[in-house]
Amino acid sequence: GQTLASVYSLRPKNGAPVSMPIEWDELKTGLKPTDFNIENALQRIEKKGDIFKPVLGKGFDMLKALELLEKE
Repeated sequence: GQTLASVYSLRPKNGAPVSMPIEWDELKTGLKPTDFNIENALQRIEKKGDIFKPVLGKGFDMLKALELLEKE
């Protein structure tokens, strides 16, 4: 019955939990969605960095893509 939230999104619940990506070794019994919240999220990101960034890949240049579309 939970909703899906994008990474680093605040959830509209008590304690303002944050949808936080975790590393495999952090996945353990007892881990709760409320473990990461508005009070500790920034500190964790400063310590660990953006561990979700590799999922997004290199990305692309939107302006260059638009220029290529105009040439067709």
